[in-house]
Amino acid sequence: MQDGKRTVWLGPEQIVLLRPGHSVTICADKNESPPVCRLSFESYRLAEHDDEQLVYRNDRSCLPASGWVTNRLPYRANVLLNELSHACQQASAHGQTAEQKQHQRLFKEMMELALQYEITPELDWEPSIQKAVTYIEENYRSPITRPELARLAGFHTSYFSTLFAKKLGWGYSEYLNRVRIDRAKEHLLTSAMTVNEIAAKVGYANGEYLSRKFKQLTGMSPGEFRSRPIPKRIAAFQFVGDLLALGVTPVATDDELVRGALLLKEELQNVPTVNGAYDDEQLANLKADLVLAPTYFYYTPGRMKRLQNIAPVLALEWDKLDPLAELRLVGKLIGREREAERWIERYQAQVETARKQLQKLIDRGDTAAVYELRHDGVFIWNKTARGAYNLYDALGFRPPESVHRDVLVPGRHLWIAADRLPEYAADHMFVIDARDDHGAGVHGLSLPAFEKAPGQVYALELNEFWSSDGLALERQLHIQTNCLLRGGAE
Repeated sequence: MQDGKRTVWLGPEQIVLLRPGHSVTICADKNESPPVCRLSFESYRLAEHDDEQLVYRNDRSCLPASGWVTNRLPYRANVLLNELSHACQQASAHGQTAEQKQHQRLFKEMMELALQYEITPELDWEPSIQKAVTYIEENYRSPITRPELARLAGFHTSYFSTLFAKKLGWGYSEYLNRVRIDRAKEHLLTSAMTVNEIAAKVGYANGEYLSRKFKQLTGMSPGEFRSRPIPKRIAAFQFVGDLLALGVTPVATDDELVRGALLLKEELQNVPTVNGAYDDEQLANLKADLVLAPTYFYYTPGRMKRLQNIAPVLALEWDKLDPLAELRLVGKLIGREREAERWIERYQAQVETARKQLQKLIDRGDTAAVYELRHDGVFIWNKTARGAYNLYDALGFRPPESVHRDVLVPGRHLWIAADRLPEYAADHMFVIDARDDHGAGVHGLSLPAFEKAPGQVYALELNEFWSSDGLALERQLHIQTNCLLRGGAE
């Protein structure tokens, strides 16, 4: 398939998204014409609301860019696509309109599968629910009502409750309580605050109510949780680099996480892995004292519930803290504060050595940034991910002014269309190619920002920079320093 700018291969278990006004040429490997199934739809978002009405307007910003192609779709999506294609042909042949609701249901489920399969855990496939989840996570300390959230999402209260439970697998109240209890666990293990003081911190009226909810969700009282022995067998489904930096080898981890942790391959080579299904049979024999998991696991129905059947779970916010603050937090939670400080001292000593080697580049004010190429555009990474912390906070490189303004100040990763990349170019551009079909690597790209980059372009491997926690961050520092030393000498 050609869209005038690039050619992509579209397999039998994939779909491509094209925005209005874009045209493509479809070519087949053989002389015969390929079968084409075209489905058209529109996307709307709540634009205005008051006590009397809700106004929705056309908005495609939540959809991937034109030319976005899925990976291999799950089997169910292909079944739905075939059913939808057949139903549309039947309706067209007989002039039927009575089955439109059925067509919409099939299409909606198919698109949810396609987008969820690609974009989870961010929940971009349902922006209204994502907005509600984000609001809960940012405002759990304050009173939050169901009608308030429903109005924020743009739905009637009862429909919002149904949709929320369908998407997350948790009812609104249960999810809110779990967020509060997760934060209460952190306070219990990292502070000497009383239960009443913690209750005020996490949004409960008093310690008695917190204790009741805590017991209901964890099976133990806050005091029992706080007095548990220091865990020795920890199953980690994120934060693996932190544990290794603290001298702890997890008893199990996620197999996808291991594939993205090539720099930790030696330490993890004998660690059992669990696949993404997280079925009970895989989890039954872990015999862990504690489970470390990211809060985004709540977005996958059933996953967190299965983990809670193994051992007490610490659900920590992922991609929120800078790497050193996160390491200190994990150290406090598992009783290894001294180990955390020793590792940080070692890391900072290596940073100081690297800064001396790169002093010439730093003194002249060179800029640096981390970019990630995807099928639908480019991500520019905030300092919580992809080794960007090493460049800014550790080594002291400046970001381009546009990256400072749009990424670092708001503290969020930025997605841009590929043609906007020159606006965010740096003297030193660390580029990760996360596209499945890139093959040629960064230096084979046909993007003007890289062909005419004002400085050096360095290719990084995604499976070495997937996570930047603890030991992984330390090893990424050496890779980035060596890139800069080579670039500075050229």
